[in-house]
Amino acid sequence: MQANTTKAPAAIRVDLAAIFVSLELSRSKWLVTSLSPGGGERMSRHLVSGGDIPGLLDHVAELQRKAEVRTGQSFRV
Repeated sequence: MQANTTKAPAAIRVDLAAIFVSLELSRSKWLVTSLSPGGGERMSRHLVSGGDIPGLLDHVAELQRKAEVRTGQSFRV
């Protein structure tokens, strides 16, 4: 008997060569979730103080830097 070796499609597409970011915004805090190439299929979570746009942009730049270190490629957000 032969085992079924077909791979089911992943729930999250990791082949799109981009960093995906979602934001949950409130007045006091912003929850930033992201999915980056080279990071597997696990979503990362990060909190930023509400209204801290420079902090949000710094975090996105750090996501790009880490993805480039892991893969040797740069990615759009």
